[in-house]
Amino acid sequence: MVKILTVGWANLDQRYYVEEFPPRASRTGVRAYRETIGGPATVAALAVARLGGAAHLLSRRGDDAAGERLQKMLEVEGVKTHFQLGAATPVSAVLVTPEGERFIFPYRPALPEELLLSQEDLLGGAGALLLDGRWAAAGYGLGQAARARGLPVVLDLDRDREEDWRLIQVATHVVASEELALQKGGVEALLAQLQAQQVFAAVTLGAKGVAYGAGRLAAHPVPVRDTTGAGDVFHGAFTLALAEGQKELEALEFASAVAALHCANATPPRRDEVQTFLASLA
Repeated sequence: MVKILTVGWANLDQRYYVEEFPPRASRTGVRAYRETIGGPATVAALAVARLGGAAHLLSRRGDDAAGERLQKMLEVEGVKTHFQLGAATPVSAVLVTPEGERFIFPYRPALPEELLLSQEDLLGGAGALLLDGRWAAAGYGLGQAARARGLPVVLDLDRDREEDWRLIQVATHVVASEELALQKGGVEALLAQLQAQQVFAAVTLGAKGVAYGAGRLAAHPVPVRDTTGAGDVFHGAFTLALAEGQKELEALEFASAVAALHCANATPPRRDEVQTFLASLA
């Protein structure tokens, strides 16, 4: 079982599956509701655990009931948590449309920036490191330490902020979002900019698949129930595949299948589900 350490944001998602969007009145009915695990690094860790990896999460939460619920939910899923405590746990309201698209309204309280836990303990036995950019102060130091150990360091890059771009210096692989590509002049422009930093670069494109330096992979056509967290699941699966020894293209193909099943089922799939799905495509 390969250990993957993910570093970044953790929050509770409160998902509302609305009857129609956009709303046409002051009240709109909700078809379903659930409270789930949220945050890029956290959902990635959940995906790793579901896929059979040893998932470790370094993040921050509040010393409150919401934080305790979040930690318990992760532990039930088999994720080993390493939390530093702040005043309040982040929470997001997520509106999911009948078509499965999502709109996120995050509450982001102030959380501690300094990493107090031991880098040596956190990285001990790890096969790869995944950073989401939302705890850059911790991620940069751990990225340096991971690179010194010869580990793959994957960066989930979805924001045009100085602290996120700085993390490219410690990354071996960067998987960026389509939203960021639109801000940076398009997919090809962003790929070229990232490749100039001597990293493997890819851009996730949702239903249009994923672009990388040598071409594109099409997305798997599936009935979409909920796209929330699909990119996070992709990053977790990609990082695990690299740690298991897969080449980049193989890892992208694996991650694409995992993300597709997540969108169809509204939850990260387990390894046997992915294997069955891939076998059906052969």
